[in-house]
Amino acid sequence: MTALSYATLPEMQAWATGIMQRQPDYVIGDDYLRRWWVIPRNEHVNVYLHEILKSDDDRAMHDHPWANTSFLVFGSYIEHTPEGSFVRMAGETIQRAANALHRLEVIPGEQAISLFMTGPKVREWGFQCEHGWVHWEDFTSPDGRTTGRGCGEHGELSPVTHPGQPREVFA
Repeated sequence: MTALSYATLPEMQAWATGIMQRQPDYVIGDDYLRRWWVIPRNEHVNVYLHEILKSDDDRAMHDHPWANTSFLVFGSYIEHTPEGSFVRMAGETIQRAANALHRLEVIPGEQAISLFMTGPKVREWGFQCEHGWVHWEDFTSPDGRTTGRGCGEHGELSPVTHPGQPREVFA
C-alpha cells in the first residue's frame, strides 16, 4: 500500500490563488465576502473558498444552518465566541456545530481567505441578540446582503424564543 502525501500550506495557497483568478460565484454585501464554489452547490455537502473583506456586524454573534469547518488558507482573523476571542492563523482548522455562535473580525492590513466546508442544512440560522435569537431575514436588510434592522435596537422586531425553527427546506 502506498502512503498518501498531504498538500502543504504553500500548495494549498497556490491552489486557492488559482481558484481566485476567476470571478467569485457569489458576493455577499458591499464587498463583505467573496465566495467561490469549489464543488457544485448541493444539499449534502458544500465546499467554498471565502475571501473575507470586512468584519461581521458587531451587534451580535451568529450561528449557521449546518455544521461547518474552516481552514484558514491565507492571513488571520479574530474569532469572537461566547468562550472568548481567538486569533486564527493560516494553516489552522476550526470545526463548529451549526448552533455554535461566533463573529469574525478582520485584522486591518491582513488577508483572510478560508476554505469553508458545510454539512447538510439542519436548521435556520440567525443572530443571538441580548433579548433572544433573531432569524437572519429579520436581522439583515430585505435583500439579505447588507446591514439591516439588527437586534431591534429601535423596536423594529421581536426576537424568536426558539432558534432554528424551519422556514424553508434548503437555501
